[in-house]
Formats: sequence, C-alpha cells, structure tokens
Amino acid sequence: MRDGWLIIKWSRFFHTIGFTKVDPNKPMNWSEFIINNLDRDSFNESKDKSLAE
Repeated sequence: MRDGWLIIKWSRFFHTIGFTKVDPNKPMNWSEFIINNLDRDSFNESKDKSLAE
C-alpha cells in the first residue's frame, strides 16, 4: 500500500473467528477483552508454581 491506511474492524474480526462475546457492531475494548479472555486456570497454575519455589 502506498500512502494508504489499513483499517481493521477488530470487533467484527474477532466475532467472525469465534469470539462470540464480542459485539461486532461496537468498537473493540481491548482491556476488557484481554481480562475476560485470559486462561485463568493456566494463570493460577503458574502462580501456584512460583509460590511453591
């Protein structure tokens, strides 16, 4: 692309690939998306391992 912009509608993209909790018609709220979609089990496991060391 020369002197152009690529516009990605992230909320529509993520909804299309299977994140149905994302509203395709609203702008992407990145902090909410990241917090709500973290794998909490793996986070807790890594936290438990670090505490055991």
